This record gives sequence, C-alpha cells and structure tokens, in this order.
Amino acid sequence: MNERARVPFALVGVLLLAGSATMSGALGGVTVTEPDTEAALEEARVALGGDLRDATRTAAREAAANPVVATANTTLGRALAATGDPFRASLELRAYLALRDRLDRTTAQGVRAAPSLPRLSTAADLRAVLARTSVEAVDEADALRVTVENVTLVATRDGRTVERVRVSPTVEVASSVLALHERTVRFDRRLDADATAPGLARRATARLYAMAWTRGVAQYGGAPIANVVGNRHVAVATNGALLAEQRAVFGTADDAAVRATRTAATRAAGADLLAGAGASGAESTALIRAADGAVPGSTLDPTRAADTPAVGPEDTLAVGVNATADRAFRRFVDGGLAAAIAATYRVRAERRVAVTTLGTTRTGRAAPDGENWTFVARNVTTGLSVASANATDIGAASPRHVVSSAAREVTKRRTVVRRWRRGNRTARTTEVVTTRERVRVAVVGRHDGGPAPVREIEPVHERGGVLDGPNLGAVGERATDRLVAERGGTDAVARRAVAGTLGPNRTTLSGEPPDELRAWVYRDLVGLRERVRNVSVAVERGAVGTYDANPAAALAAAVRERRAALLDAPPTYDGVADRARVAARAAYLDAVLSALDRRADRRRDAGDRFASVLADHGLSRDRLGALLDARGEVSSGANGTVSGERVAVEGAPAYLSLSRVDRAATDARGNGSTVPLAARNTNLFTVPYGDVADSVVGELFGERRVRLRSAARALRGAEGVAAETDDERASARRERIRDAVRAAVDRRREALRHRLAEAGVGSSSDDRRAVVAAGLDRWTTPATRALALANGSAAAAVAGVAAERYPETVAETEARDRLRLALRAAATSGDGVPQSAVNAGVTATRRLATEAATRAAARAANRTATVATERVERRLGRSLARVPSGLPVTPLPSQWYATTNVWTVEARGAYDRFVVRSREGFPGRTLAYVRDGGAVGIDWDGDGDAEHAGRASEVDLSVETAVVVVVPPGGQGVGDTDGNADERSAGW
Repeated sequence: MNERARVPFALVGVLLLAGSATMSGALGGVTVTEPDTEAALEEARVALGGDLRDATRTAAREAAANPVVATANTTLGRALAATGDPFRASLELRAYLALRDRLDRTTAQGVRAAPSLPRLSTAADLRAVLARTSVEAVDEADALRVTVENVTLVATRDGRTVERVRVSPTVEVASSVLALHERTVRFDRRLDADATAPGLARRATARLYAMAWTRGVAQYGGAPIANVVGNRHVAVATNGALLAEQRAVFGTADDAAVRATRTAATRAAGADLLAGAGASGAESTALIRAADGAVPGSTLDPTRAADTPAVGPEDTLAVGVNATADRAFRRFVDGGLAAAIAATYRVRAERRVAVTTLGTTRTGRAAPDGENWTFVARNVTTGLSVASANATDIGAASPRHVVSSAAREVTKRRTVVRRWRRGNRTARTTEVVTTRERVRVAVVGRHDGGPAPVREIEPVHERGGVLDGPNLGAVGERATDRLVAERGGTDAVARRAVAGTLGPNRTTLSGEPPDELRAWVYRDLVGLRERVRNVSVAVERGAVGTYDANPAAALAAAVRERRAALLDAPPTYDGVADRARVAARAAYLDAVLSALDRRADRRRDAGDRFASVLADHGLSRDRLGALLDARGEVSSGANGTVSGERVAVEGAPAYLSLSRVDRAATDARGNGSTVPLAARNTNLFTVPYGDVADSVVGELFGERRVRLRSAARALRGAEGVAAETDDERASARRERIRDAVRAAVDRRREALRHRLAEAGVGSSSDDRRAVVAAGLDRWTTPATRALALANGSAAAAVAGVAAERYPETVAETEARDRLRLALRAAATSGDGVPQSAVNAGVTATRRLATEAATRAAARAANRTATVATERVERRLGRSLARVPSGLPVTPLPSQWYATTNVWTVEARGAYDRFVVRSREGFPGRTLAYVRDGGAVGIDWDGDGDAEHAGRASEVDLSVETAVVVVVPPGGQGVGDTDGNADERSAGW
C-alpha cells in the first residue's frame, strides 16, 4: 500500500487467481461424485429397500404374534404408551430394530457403501426412533407403507471415506396386520359395549328377549316351566351373539364355535321342549344325546333362529274398559242416576221487573205570591194507583225463556201542602207531582240442568214426547204462583217495584217425570254400558311391563274422544224425558272417566314404586325402556373382508361355557383349567304377593294378604306336590292354605247371601243359603271354588239360580241386572288370604319339588324305578308350574291388565386365546394375530434381554342387561317358580 492508500494492481491479480482456485475445489466436492462411488451408493439404496421389506414382514409377524395392547410401566412401555397407539408404535420399533439387524455393506468398483442406524440406550433414543419411523396402512389396509428417516450411508475406498449421505427409504409390503389389530380391537370393544349401543350386549339382549318371551308365554299357557330365564339361556344367547359379532366385524365366524353353539343351543332347547312335553330327566338326556349325534348340517340351527318370538314386546295388548264399566255403573245407578234425572226436571225460575217512567206533571204552586213569606210547615201525602197496561216482552237470553209476563201502569201522586206567614197574615199552598211509570213483570225460567248438552226440547211445556209425559207443563204456572201470586199478584209486585221494596226473586221447582222413566233410562244405560265395556286401546306389551304406558290414561283419552258418539244426543230432544235419558248417559260417562282417571293416577304411583324396586337392582325405568328399544336395532350384516379374503377366526375355547374347561383341550396358553363364562340372572318378582311385589302394587287386598285367585293357585300347586310326596310339615302347611282359602270362600258366600237379601230373593236365610249352595255346587274343591269366585263365573251361576227359582223377584231388567252386578262385586272383592299362610305353603311346595326331583334322579339308575320316577317328575313339574309368579300390573280384579316380570342379567368371560388369520403374500402363507393375555417383551437396547413392553390382553366380554316379559292377566303369571330367584353360575 502506498502513501495514497492504494493497493498495487499486481497484488490484486494474484489474490483473485488464488481465490478462484479455492472456490472451484470446494464446489466440486458437493456436486460431483465419482461414478464408482455413485454406483456403490445406489446399490446400497436398493439393498436397504430390500432389507426394510424383510424387516417389515418380520416385524408384522412378531407384532401379530405378540401384540402390545396394554403397556407396562417400564421405559419401553411408557414410550409406546406416549404415542397413543402402542400396537402401531411397537410395530414401528420392531421394524426399526429388524432393519438395523439386517443392515450390511455393499461393494462396487472398489467402493464400499455401508448403511447404519444408531443403537438405542435411553428413553430419548426410543422417542427419536418412534418419531423417525412410520407405519401406515395402504391399499384398503391390505398393505403397509413403512418409512425410516435419516439412514446414514457411508462410502469408503481403501479405508478412506469418500462420501456420506442420508436417505429415508420407504417401502410398501403386503400385510394386513394393522387391519387385523384394528378389527380385533373393535371386536373387543363391542364385547364390552353397553347394551344400548351396537355390540355383544345388545345382541344378547335381543336373543334373551326372544327366549324369555317364548318361554314366559308358554308358562302362562300352562307349560311346566319353572325357570323362565336360566343361566343356560344366558350362555347360549351370549355365545350366539358372539358369533354374530364375529360376522359383523370380521365377515366370518369361528366354525368350531358355530358347531359348539349349535350343540349347546340344541341341548338347551331340547331340555326345555322335553320338559314342556312332560319328559323325565332320563328321557331328556337320552334324546339329547341322540340329537348330538345327528347328521351335521341339520335344518335346526338355534343360533340363527329368529330374534323375535311369536309374541314379543312390540306386539300390542288390547286393554279394554271392561269391568270398570260395570263398577262405575253400579255406583252410578245407586244414586247418580236419580240425581241426573232429577236435575233434568229441575227448573230454576226468577222474577224480573223492569220499570219505565212515562212522564211527570206538576200542578199547584210551591209558594204564595209576593215576597217576604216565611215557611212554617208542610204536609206530604202520596198515593199509588195501578192500572192494566199492554204487556211487552221483557226479554230473556238462552238458555232462559219467559214463562209468564204482565204489565201495569202505576201512577204515583205526591201532594205537598205548605204553610207560610208574613207578619200577621198566613197562607197555604198545594203542589201535586204526578208520575206515571210502566212496570213489566216477567217470570223467566231455565231447565238446562244436568250434564246433557243444551238442545231445543220439543215439546217442553205441553204433554207429549217419547214417553207422552207431562214434561214441564205445570212448572211455569207454579213458578208464576210462587214468584208473583204468592207475593200479592202483579199489582202488588208493581207497587213494590216502584216503591223499591221487592223481596226474593228466585225459586227452584221440579217437573213430574213419567212413572216409567227410570226403567226406560236404565235399559238405555245397559246398552251404553256394553258399548263402553268394549272400548279398548292397543298398547305395546313391553311398554306396559316397563310402566312406560298407562293403559288407564289411554282408555280415558279414548272414551273422551268417542264421548259425543257414545252420548248420541239428538239435535232436538223429544220431550224432557229424552233429555233425561241423555243426561243419564252423560253422567254415567263422567263416572267411567272418573274411575279411569283414578286408575291412571294409581298406575303412575305404582310406576314410581316400580322404579324404586328397579333402583335397588341397579336399574331404572329409562334404562329398562332403552334396553327394550335397543334390542330392535340389532343388525345382522357382516362387515366385509380383510386382504381380499375372508379371514379365519379361532377362539379357545370355541364355546364359552359356564363349566370348567381344561386348557389342554383348547390349545390355550398355560396349564390347569378355566371357567370361560360366568353368568348371573336375578328374577325381581318371584311371587305376586311377596314383599317386592307388595312394595309396587301396595297391599290392595288387606294388610299382608294375598288375592284369592293367587292363593287358590298356590293351593292347587301344593296339592299336586303333596300327592307325590309324604311330608308331614308340607301337609300341615297345605292344610293351612286350604283352611285360609276355605275361610275366604265362606266370607264370600255370606256376602252373596247378603246381596240376595237386598234384592228380595227368597223369604228366609235358608232360601238364600240354598240358592248360593246350588250356584257353587259345580265346583267341588276349595281351590276350584275360590277360582270360580275370583273370575266371576260363580256369581253368574248364583244369579242364574236366583232367576230360575224366584223369577217374580227379578222380573224387571233393572232388578236382574243389578242383582248380577251386586253378586259379581261380592264374589270378586273382599279380604284376601293371609300372606303368611300362602308363603309358607309355596316355600314348602318348592322345597318338596326340588327334593323329590333329586331323589327321582338318584333312583333313575335303577331301571325298575324308572317308570315311577318319570311319573313323579311329570307331576311335580306340572304342580310347580302352577305356583303363581310375577307382578300384576294394577292388580285390582277389574283392573288387571297384565302380569309382568323383570330379570336382570349379567355375564362376563374371556377367550383364553383368540386368533385372527388372513392370507399373506404368497399362497399358503398366513398371518396370525394372537390375543392370549401373554406378556410381550422387546430387546430394544441390544443387551440380549427382552424388556417388558406390555401384554397381549385377552379378548374379554361383559354383558349387563335386563329383560321384561309381559303376559295377559290371570293364569299363573310369569316368572321363576323354582325357588332360585338369584341364579349364579359356578364361576360367578
């Protein structure tokens, strides 16, 4: 640099030349690779892709054979869990480790290319590997796309590094491992899903409903079924639902499970059907064993049976007004009928007066002429005069009308005489004020009393009409007499009206009904009563059983809707008698509606108590209704295939039984035995008079008493068992029931005789006793006689005998009809039978039946005893089935819609080993995804020891549901009568 701070030009040239050479060398190292090096790297890339494919296949097989479903609390387990999908993360880790183990160097043209992946030793290393390795399903889940990022390739020549690059190989490998895992997870979740959601529990609920309703209706019909819902039914329903779930999720089902479930269902159904046919235990066993050896492919396949029984929850139950019409009628004719007729003939009358001033005149003078007069005193006199005047209508708006009217002209004179003084002079003046007023007097009446619609009546004040009665002809005159004549006549009323001293102006009178009116109206009401009896509504059986439907409220709505048609009021009444007929019909309909409304209120109260019972068992009415609705949403569709082929499903054991199973026989992991399925079902209302039922329906038949119908059926069951056994205690308890039933029958006999006396039948108590005895003579035992009284047939028989022996007493329609109603009320009501007597007898009946059946089974080995044993079993089965059960729905005899019962059902279990297979790549190669609960380990840090990653959790199941069954009223109801209300399997 010179003195002027200038750089010599020659020096600048040298620097530029040196810089150019340096830049050229640096750029050449990035963009230019020797051909030998490039070839070696390319060969390494190709080999790396092949290694990744092999590693992926190996990782897929290992992940399927030992899937990580539940992670362990280890470094590895926590790292896998942090990804949110431990199975996919374990697959990615396995692919990385398998690739790392396969890495090998390649050589080309003297250049070596070596790939490398870092080894793992810390949790951070694990997280990094899971971040750089990705696995995803492609090709509709038939293949995997795997990428490992940042694999280092180093090229060396003669030990000197000539190139270092990083690559991220991506390959696609045919494998459905993710699809198998995801579907198995979905299957597992559906096995634990709530019964209101798609899954196992909902399907099992649908099958249980089909079984329970079929068996419940059969039991109601008299079949010897003592256990409507048993755990064997729960097991068959659960396994059948499992097969349906396999088809829905995997598109196929375990063939061995199909065969096993078919066999189990056949055995269960066979046992039920044979018991219903009266077959003994030995006969049932022999026939079922024969069925087990039947030709495969039989058309009988209970696992694919219809999910709905012949009668199901959605079927409607016709509920009619029925006996409520009779009860309301009897109460109505005892007092309401007379009141309705009287109200129709009742007239409310009032006197109306209108005063109109016609004019006022003044004569004379008020003061003398001149000034300065001083007023001293006065004398006032008044006078009234009355003269006839032309009557004009005073007017009356409907429903009132004018009965009579008159007019008077009243002249009122007011004379005032005044005395005056001025000095010594006095004077007198006279002033007369004359006022003329017209007074109109009318008597207005209304005869629209009672509940009949307001219509014109023709005739009303003249004789005639449907019964040619007097109608209200004289009522108008009587009203005028009472309101006018008895108060001095029209003149006097006019005077008082002007004077402002009128007294009371209203009165009530009654017309005279024809003598035959009541009988005629009664006959008309009988026809209406039969029409009302036949009013019915359709309600779903299931909704009745869950108390979601209120039949009484629905009936009341139906009667209100048809009220106009039932009333059948004419446009114009044919006389007052015709209106009385319609009024009686309206009042009777009101009585029926009041009775139905009271029933609806009691139904709502019972529904609240029913909900309390459900709550004690972990249920609610909403839950029960939701389960009922959900069972109808079951789909039978299968959900496609995997890898273009139907997968194979294998469960060990194939059939989840309630019995203990040897693991060696199921090819499952481990030794010993296991109970694959545990079940429990609880029948809520085992007897219609137990504490639980009483808490719902209340003690409607007296404190701690049983209705006569139920006691009679319990007695029949006790008599049937006693005939086949010899037990002194049971005999004593049977006699106690019999005595209690006989006492209840005697009370009703007395009530029948009392009703006969009220009707005037017979001249003595002996006569009436003979009538009752003759009517009941056809029923020879206390039980049958009690049932006849309870169902009304005995009352009809007694009424028939009374009419035959004393025809003159019940000659009239009303007399015959009222006697029949009174006798039916006496027979079907009254105190029940003490609950303690019935409960003791039923308990003994069930105990004896169980003991006798056990002894019979023990003797069955002796062939000579087989015939007697079978006879005892048949008779015991029929007798035990006669024991009543269930919850009567609003159980007053005239209000018994149906009998309902509820079972809570629980099941839990697991497959020891569950395998899903699919074809994989080459023909004959399969991929097996295994869930057996085993521990899963992965040697991720290369120390030779596999670290605990988690477990291949078992595929387990859980079912919690409930079943409600509804049968018509009467019969023995529906429910478990074998004494085992809370049935638990051995593994529960």
